[in-house]
Amino acid sequence: MSRRPGIRPRLQLFGKLAPGSGWLHRTPAWAKLLVIAVVGIVALIFRDATVNWSMFAALVVLGFSARLSLRHFLLTWLYAGVLVAFVLGMQFLFGTFAAGITVAGTVFACVQAALLLTLTTTVPQLLDAFTTVVSPLRLVGANPDTIALTASLMVRAISHISGLLGEGDRAARARGLETSLQARVVPAILRSVKYAQDTGRALDARGIVD
Repeated sequence: MSRRPGIRPRLQLFGKLAPGSGWLHRTPAWAKLLVIAVVGIVALIFRDATVNWSMFAALVVLGFSARLSLRHFLLTWLYAGVLVAFVLGMQFLFGTFAAGITVAGTVFACVQAALLLTLTTTVPQLLDAFTTVVSPLRLVGANPDTIALTASLMVRAISHISGLLGEGDRAARARGLETSLQARVVPAILRSVKYAQDTGRALDARGIVD
C-alpha cells in the first residue's frame, strides 16, 4: 500500500498532549510545576550521579504508571542523548568522566520532568498555573497574565523549533548534505526568526500586549 503524498507532520519533543485520563492527567498543573522545581533544586544541590539518575528512573516509572507508553518518551530521549554525548565528550577531554555522568543525569531528569508536564497538561491549564504562580508579582507592578502568556509561548516555541531542526536535518540528508552544519541549521534559524516575527505580529494585531 503506497503512502499518500503530503507534508510530513513536524516532530514535537515537548508540548504535544498525550491522550488519556491517567492520574497524572488529573493532577493539577501547579503540582507538576512544583515537581520540576524540586528536581532542578535537588540536582543543583547534590550534584550526584546516583541521585540524578535515580530521579530520572523514578520519573519514568511515574510516567508508565500514568498510562504513558514508551513511544511518548523515545524521541525526546534520543535528542537528549545527542546533547549528553556531546557533554560526555567534552568532559572526557577537559574534565572528568564522572562529572559528565552527573551532568547527563541532570539533563535526563529535568527533560523527563518537563516531558511529563507537557504530555499530561493542556496549554490552558499551564497558563492558569503560571498565572497563579506569578500572581504575587502583581504587588510590584508586574502583569501575571502577560508573564503566563510568555511562558506558554515559550513552551510552544521549544516544540516548534525542535521540529524545524528535524525538518532541516531531513532536507539536508535528501540533498546529500548531511555533513554540512550550515545546510542543516541555517534554514531552521531563519524559519525560527520568521516564527517569532509572526507571533509578535499576531499578538500586536490582537492588542494582547503593548
